[in-house]
Amino acid sequence: MLPILALIGLQQAVAMEEPGQLTVPLAGRPPIVCPLEGTQVVANVEGFGARVTVRQTFHNPTREAIEAIYTFPLPEDAAVDQMRLRVGERVVEGAIRLRDEARALYEAARNAGQTAALLDQERPNVFTQSVANIGPGARVEVEIGYVQVLKYEDARFEFVYPMVVGPRNVSQATDPGKIAPPTLRPGVRSGATIDLTLNVDAGAAIQDARAVLHDVDVSRGGKSRMVVRLKKKDEIPNRDFVFRYRVATDQVQSAFLPQWDVERKAGHFALVLLPPTDPAPAMVANRELWFVMDQSGSQQGFPIEKSKELTLGLVAKMRSDDTFNVMAFNTQATTLWPEPRHATEENVAEAQRFVQGLQANGGTNILEAVRQVLPENPSQDGIRIVVMNTDGYVGNETEILAAIRQRVASSRVFTFGIGNSVNRYLVDAMGHYGRGASEVVTLAEKADEAMARFYQRIESPVLTDVRMETEGPVSDVLPRAIPDVFSRTPIVIRGRYSKPGRASFTVSGRVGGQPWAQTMEVVLPGNSTRDSSIASLWARAKLDQLRFESAEPADPNRAAPRDYAAEMTRVALDYRIMSEFTSFVAVESRVVNVGGRQRSVRVPVEMADGVTMGMDVLERARDMSGGLALGGRPGSLAQGASANRGGLGGGGFGGATASPATSAGVQVRRADPRLSPVIGRATMAGKSVSPTTGQRAEVDAQKIAAGLRGKKGVLEVRVLLRQLDGTVRKAMKEAGFQLDDQDTRLKLVFGRIDAAKLAALARLEWVLRIEPLVD
Repeated sequence: MLPILALIGLQQAVAMEEPGQLTVPLAGRPPIVCPLEGTQVVANVEGFGARVTVRQTFHNPTREAIEAIYTFPLPEDAAVDQMRLRVGERVVEGAIRLRDEARALYEAARNAGQTAALLDQERPNVFTQSVANIGPGARVEVEIGYVQVLKYEDARFEFVYPMVVGPRNVSQATDPGKIAPPTLRPGVRSGATIDLTLNVDAGAAIQDARAVLHDVDVSRGGKSRMVVRLKKKDEIPNRDFVFRYRVATDQVQSAFLPQWDVERKAGHFALVLLPPTDPAPAMVANRELWFVMDQSGSQQGFPIEKSKELTLGLVAKMRSDDTFNVMAFNTQATTLWPEPRHATEENVAEAQRFVQGLQANGGTNILEAVRQVLPENPSQDGIRIVVMNTDGYVGNETEILAAIRQRVASSRVFTFGIGNSVNRYLVDAMGHYGRGASEVVTLAEKADEAMARFYQRIESPVLTDVRMETEGPVSDVLPRAIPDVFSRTPIVIRGRYSKPGRASFTVSGRVGGQPWAQTMEVVLPGNSTRDSSIASLWARAKLDQLRFESAEPADPNRAAPRDYAAEMTRVALDYRIMSEFTSFVAVESRVVNVGGRQRSVRVPVEMADGVTMGMDVLERARDMSGGLALGGRPGSLAQGASANRGGLGGGGFGGATASPATSAGVQVRRADPRLSPVIGRATMAGKSVSPTTGQRAEVDAQKIAAGLRGKKGVLEVRVLLRQLDGTVRKAMKEAGFQLDDQDTRLKLVFGRIDAAKLAALARLEWVLRIEPLVD
């Protein structure tokens, strides 16, 4: 875990001259340019499915050629199957290739001076678009297409288009630079525009249509059709577009969508099966509920208050025979009690006081929370129900999901995404891997409905112990194991068939403890007017299934380990869709930049709406580093000219909560080892002992250490150094310091040391400051 805070400091205020042109003058440096002029989204919804086209326009307002690099989100369940490059009147269709092969083709074209585009998938919901050789004054368009199945619950459809990648704690990520774009401060925008049109053909009378976070214009084209457009032309792309609409429940029916592929001489299908309605309550005895709250820095302000609102309401609605506990996590996880307690009035009141007192600070260590709340050898009786509130702003999703998959046993995990632009991939996958359910609660919504839905899910699950049997020429039916259905959401089955004919699908399970079954007879056609969307959806489901299976413990009886990467690669290449192993690449044949010399520009993105963390961290980090300036690579922190407060920040997590605890005149702020480069200041006799900008630190480390000697036992501390290399680390180790994490750019280390050895550590010539991490 590295306490990396990707920050970019800007020396002067931001000046936006026109859409797509963010220029920031820097003394002695060329200006920063935002080459993304705008994004246009057109979504066509028909019944349960959507085909979406995203057009990104890049503009170069400078006098030299540039390469634009843009990190952006797409829906977590999208099957991305189209990409094309437009240069003037010329259109180049993107080709799917192995990721390394696509990168090689792109770099060769970039170096040769050809306009080229490369689309990489960093996560199922995070992508990087690179566009090379955009000439001075030129515009280049990249068009991306994907298909998805809409969410449907309780007769309500939901279409979501994410607009920004939220800031991530990348300390545990293996590829931090790929998922943490340079991020603007709140209130500062890049100048890029967003235009979105949603065409809906619901197939049933539409009722109660509304956008949750945006102002929209809605035009009706009959009872079942409508066109939705963003009302504001200068809309800031800093939050998810969420549009919900209801339809008459008696008009929504199960659907079978087949598609025959002439080239493959095989077919694909999607079966959307509606579960039974009005399930009887199924009382679950011995419920042990764990309420787990994210209190990391990204939750500062309104997000943590919304999370508290939700948790307080859930705690208040427990049954008297429930047992429960509360856990809060940032870099570390803390539980209210050593063991769960019964939901008595006294215990509920104590839990509510604990929740009310939580403050947002620190990093986001979901993995540690998962490991604690889902022990490898659970001892509880009955079922453990874990309710986790988080924004999912992390980079180690694979580890988190593997831990849930391997530890869930008889537990159930229900996740609530708290915020307006959460990491929906992780929030949804945690619920899926945890055999529970997930939901996003935006900052604009009251938590009451979410509370009611949660208790309805656990008290009256719609369908449990679900099984499927098929007859006919069908194969590769996904998912292999159908999870319990906790709310009135459809069961979506995808599969392949080898020849035309007939088939039947029987889904069975238990409703209110009683057996239930439903059979659907279908015709498998040998011709179809549908496009390849159904095949793409099957392929995406296959990738998800393989990713899910790869999280399982290795089979000790298998002669050789299964090569999931190779299997996923074959599926993605065969079906021409994006994956972590495949990329789209498009190269225009003409040379437009002889010699291929150009400047690479990362597109800055807006801070996610409602996220306010990290701004005080920017200032303290600037003070400590002697001022922030653009480093050698995007997202880096380097020493240089003094930074202005209107600058960029990339994914920092900060904010310290003052504690009244003091020791020998040294005030200690409650902080966290991976919270940020510098959070809080130690003061002695009311005098700041923080280093000053551009000078050697005016800190007497020995006095600080002497002030902390009143503490006993092993302390977690952070140490600011004049230099950080192997010699220094060796000397610190000899002084008794045990290194946990480090940031070489900031010359900052985190670790543990016995309080009795603090003086020896302080005597080292490289030590500038020592601070405890918790009081």
